[in-house]
Order: sequence, then structure tokens, then C-alpha cells
Amino acid sequence: MLAFLASNSLLALAVILTVGFALGRIRVAGLSLGSAAILFVAIGLSTANPDIQMPPLIYQFGLALFVYCIGLAAGPAFFRTLRSRGLALNLIVAVLLVGLTTLTFALVTFSGADAITGAGMFAGAVSSTPGMAAILAAVPDLLPAGSDPDAASAAVVGYSLAYPGGVLGIIIVAALGARLLRVDHVADAKAEGVLAEKLHYIGIRIGPGRELTVAQVPEFTGAKIITTRVADGGDGSDGDGTAGNQRLAEPHDVLREGCSIMVNGTAEELDKAVAKLGERIEMDPHESDLQFTRMAVSNPDVAGRTIGELRILEDHGFTIARLRRGDADIVPDKDDRLQLSDRVRVVAPKQRIEAIRAFLGDSEKSLANPDLLPLALGLALGLALGAIPIPMPGGGTLSLGFGGGPIIAGLVFGALGRTGPVRWQLPYHSTKTLEAFGMALFMAGVGTTAGAGFGSALTDPTSLLYIGLGLVVTLASAIATVALLMTWRKLTFDESIGVAAGITTNPAVIAYLNTASGTDLAARGYTTVYPVAMVGKIVAAQVLIMMLL
Repeated sequence: MLAFLASNSLLALAVILTVGFALGRIRVAGLSLGSAAILFVAIGLSTANPDIQMPPLIYQFGLALFVYCIGLAAGPAFFRTLRSRGLALNLIVAVLLVGLTTLTFALVTFSGADAITGAGMFAGAVSSTPGMAAILAAVPDLLPAGSDPDAASAAVVGYSLAYPGGVLGIIIVAALGARLLRVDHVADAKAEGVLAEKLHYIGIRIGPGRELTVAQVPEFTGAKIITTRVADGGDGSDGDGTAGNQRLAEPHDVLREGCSIMVNGTAEELDKAVAKLGERIEMDPHESDLQFTRMAVSNPDVAGRTIGELRILEDHGFTIARLRRGDADIVPDKDDRLQLSDRVRVVAPKQRIEAIRAFLGDSEKSLANPDLLPLALGLALGLALGAIPIPMPGGGTLSLGFGGGPIIAGLVFGALGRTGPVRWQLPYHSTKTLEAFGMALFMAGVGTTAGAGFGSALTDPTSLLYIGLGLVVTLASAIATVALLMTWRKLTFDESIGVAAGITTNPAVIAYLNTASGTDLAARGYTTVYPVAMVGKIVAAQVLIMMLL
């Protein structure tokens, strides 16, 4: 059977993916390997028969696709936070990566560990599959002429030995840290304003002494809300604490005593608005000519543009009360950029609903057939960027490679949304599917490069050395990150450990943190530094192998 798989690479790939995905679903103590199980299945098969190999193109393409899709998804939030708190956090991450690289160099040098295996151990300890790929690409150019062409595979061995500790080490720090520091996850998330809360709508009657426009309501109240309907005083008040005769709220509408408005937001934000504006009243959204309904954004002419650019109220006669992307509902503002597959709650006169549906698209069939030309173009530009050699002091070059170039391109294009007629963003589900598929291809392809090297490592007592060194690097990374951010930047424990997870760029770690805390605070730290950490580890891995060889 193994010989048959060795002669049928495509079938071997399908078997590796099938078994890997199945094993990745198995949970032990609430944790699962996820896509990382594919790596270990590939290593196992290639160890049993070193002739089971995937062409390098498989893992190169898989990695490029994976990181490019990550960049597309993370781009808007990354550049938005970079202008404020994100810059400081990413500078800290850069300093930490320099420290970890220096620490690893010292550990490998003084322990007498093999240079290539030690460099792979570093990549596994910080969960950097692109970093390990960068080492594989760099080793042949750094070794003397006539060296063993398969020597680079030792990096995969070091990676696979250190990887489990790279995941478990940070989870141990997270679990023990939360217990020792008596962390109140919910209280911290509420204080930071990131606790995911349901959105509601209520009616408010404007009290005496207030006179402002609809556009001024958020600033006047200090609340993140959106006003969707207005009922004028006099002919709009029913005298029983309710309001009728509703119409679509427009920014220039003047609100005076007796006017009624309907607003959307979280319970806490709505309470702020009531305290500033007047009194809460019953306001039935069904007792008017206005209708509210959910629609999906599938029109490519709409995707990639901000709500303000689209002039939806002025030119199309409706308001977006809520925006849902993935599983999160938010109160939108004019700077939010709509993306394909976003679901929006529109408020509009009943007779306008079909015209609005045509404008937004609202077509699942259209979303299932995404335009892949921008994907191919973005990947090509990212790979070209990754191929540019960067001179290093003292000679030699490094490059961003097929991991770093595509993620930078993805970040830029994801933030831009569109460039003229080119719409860079893909539908949400398409992006996530391609991201997972790319990672699976990479894990399957790179795992088979280990071959007999991993088999001999398992019977060699020095393997414990690499496991131990990897765990030291992982623990040093997590503990130093949390200590520095909590003492110097005064971040909460959850956000600090989220940044530490972002340095690992490992989805299994953030999945554990999200489950353990029950909030999105760790995820905020994770996503803020994720792109810089991923690119930084690619560079760090190349610098490390150049220092060691």
C-alpha cells in the first residue's frame, strides 16, 4: 500500500488530507490539532516510506494561498488599529522577536544542537509554518557546494518536534496565569468595551431643552447608536406613550421636544442615549410604511465601497441599521466598507424594498461564483514581492518568500477593498474556505519532506533536546509578552495573552483562549499583531539560519 501511494502522489495527497482532517476533529481536554494533524499524518506516511513525496509546488502554493487570504481578511482592521494602539503593540512584537531569535541562537550554539534542526525547532516553538518554509528555501543557498541536498529536511524534523510544545506551552501559561492572577474575564472585557452584546432597538421621545439634528445624536449622547426612524411631535404622538407616523430618519432632520426616534445599539449604549435625550417609549416598527429586512451584499459594484461613498440614504432611500459579518452584528457608520457576503438590515419604505434588493444584490448564487481574477492577480503581485532579494549587512540576502510577500499584498489589497474596477475582496465564506484549503495543502506537502529524518529522530535521545529547547522558547515568548504588556502598557491579562497568541499565529491557541475567556478581548490582541508577527517570524527564521550556518 505504501509503495502504491509513493507511485501515486495525487492519491497520497487525498489520503493525507482525509486522515488528517479526521484526526484534527478529535478533542482531548477540549483541544484539537485542527489542520496541524495533516502535518503529522504526512510526516508519519513519509517516515514509513520516504518515497512518498509531494512536489514542492504543492506546499509553496498552499502557503501562498493561505497567507494571502489571511491578509485579505485582516487588512481593514490591521491598518485601522495601526494608526493608534496597534503601532505600539507591533513595535513591541518586533522587539520580542529579536529577543527570541537571539535567545534561540544562544540555546542552539551552547547546547551543541544541529543548526538546521535547531532553526526548525525555533519555527515550531513559535508555530511559524511560513518561517519553516523560509528555512527550507534558504538552506540550499547557505550550505557549501556538494552538501547533501536533503539536509534542509532536518528543519521539518525540528519543527515537528517543537510544534506540540509551541501550542501547549502558551496554553499552560494562559491557564495558570488566569488562575494565579484571579482574572475576571467578563469584567475586563466590559471595561475595555469589547464584550460581544446583542443589538436592540428602542423608541426615545426627545425631552425639553433638546434641539439637535439626527446626525448630531451619536456625538451628543456619546453612544454608538444609529437612528433609523423619526416620528414628529404632535401628529406623530399617540398620547399613550407610543409613537406612530414614522418616517426614515435623515441626517438633517431637526429633533425637538416631543419628537420620537427609533435607535439601534447595545443595551448599554441605548441607556446612555435615553439619559441624554429624554424618555424611552414604545415604538412599534410594524406600525408604519417602513419595513426592515436582512439582505446579503452580492453586487460587485457595491462591495469594496464605504457606506458614506454609496450615499445609500441620499441616492437610494434606505438606512442600514445593522451590519453582520461572520457571526458579529455591529452598528455601522459611514466609514465601514461593505464586503461581499455581508448581511445588512435595511430600513426603507415598503415600496423601495425590491429596488434596494436589486442594488445590494442579495443573491446567494452570485456569492457562490466569486470572481477569481483579482485573487490570481493579488497572488502574482504578492509572490513577485516575496521574490525580491533584500541585501543583508556582511553579504547574503533574504527575502519575504512565498509566505511573506503574499500576506503583505493581502493586507494592502484587503484594506483598499477595490482599486478602480478591481475588487480585491472575496466573499467571506470563499476567503475562509481558500484559507483552510491553502493551509491543508501546505501541511500535506511540507510534512512529506521530513522522510526518514523524523523516523531516526524518534529513536535518537537528542530529540528530547529539541523538544526541551522549543518549550523554553515558547514559555519565554509567552511569559515575556504578558509581563511586558501588563506592566508597561497596562493591558489586561486576556489582551496580553492574546498578543502572545498572535505572536504564535496559531489558530488552535486563540480558539482555546476564546473558549476559556468567553470574550473577544484575547482576539483583539491576537488580530492586532498577527500580520506583523507572521512576516516578522519569516524574517527572523531566515536571519537565524544565516547566523547558525
